[in-house]
Amino acid sequence: MDTDTTVISSGNLATSRRTITGVLGQLVLLSIDQQQALAMLTDAGLPPRALDEPDFPISLQQELAICLSLVRSLESKCSPTVRVFSVRKAMSIENLGVLGMAMRHAATPIAALKACLAYPQLSWGHSRLVVRHNSRASEYAFSMQRPELSNASAEEIDRLMEYCLVLDLLTTLRNIEGILESSTAPLYICFPFSQPADWQEISDELPCPVHFSAAEACLAYPAAYDDTPLPHSNPLVHKSYLSIANKLSQMLEEDFSLTERVTRWLWAYTPPLNRRELARLLSMSERNLTRQLGKEGTSYADLLAHVQEERAKNFLRNPALSVTEIGYRLGYADPAAFSRAFTRWEGCSPLQWRNGSSTHNKGR
Repeated sequence: MDTDTTVISSGNLATSRRTITGVLGQLVLLSIDQQQALAMLTDAGLPPRALDEPDFPISLQQELAICLSLVRSLESKCSPTVRVFSVRKAMSIENLGVLGMAMRHAATPIAALKACLAYPQLSWGHSRLVVRHNSRASEYAFSMQRPELSNASAEEIDRLMEYCLVLDLLTTLRNIEGILESSTAPLYICFPFSQPADWQEISDELPCPVHFSAAEACLAYPAAYDDTPLPHSNPLVHKSYLSIANKLSQMLEEDFSLTERVTRWLWAYTPPLNRRELARLLSMSERNLTRQLGKEGTSYADLLAHVQEERAKNFLRNPALSVTEIGYRLGYADPAAFSRAFTRWEGCSPLQWRNGSSTHNKGR
């Protein structure tokens, strides 16, 4: 880094708390059909209804599992880089909803950047973002911790990281274009991996020079971090959208019963949160959580059993998953313990259920 470079801001877009909206946007962007999308969601441990509920909470790990499925769905000769570049024009700051509008109506580029980093759960990113400024350029640098997914090879993880870094960088590029509404092109784009074999398919349609095998993923623009007002600067509208973004960032929990909130968060983690972790997430004591659920006629144990049962059946519909792997995903260290629990729920063993009536496999 040059000695005259100043770090403007930094933040982690890969927040663990997020909604499924970002995933739904990727499914549309990559033209994934309903049946395939449903399989991807349930294989990641989510309920089918999440496909129709954009505010459904998911964990970063679940999103990465779905992104891995998206990467696996690409044709063998198609690189994640080329696939994402091919759909970049369909990306828009409007895709960020109220957060995008708050950014568009901010007073200055710095104010727009602060809005983005203040609500990472509404930007659905996968990277840590550092924004640097010097006399020549403003640089957006993206880095990503290597995911740990038990059912993925090292090569698949490499392709997943390639996909996520390219997606985050091009999303940022399109957001900047939506905020500035100018014809100013980026100075350059860099990626920390080799040039894909199919790069020539899109090399004539690039917004700027693109360099591979670089030290980091980076997007650079002519120096622009000053007090110059943005084209759509409107303090009242900006403040209004920020207020809505703040409410959405809290998952709109005030609109749901405690039973629904607990159920959603149990679905959002595999294995599910234990009672203490869930109470902490909801800013409640364990005793108060138990008492309030009792008033609604249920309990943590009952809700957990319901989620685990439905999730187990979703997993069993996937013949690629062994019963042992399913038990592990559900948080059972001993396969026999999972089999006993499933038998208690369904009156038959997991294998018997899987090999039973064809009605068990409807909807996949």
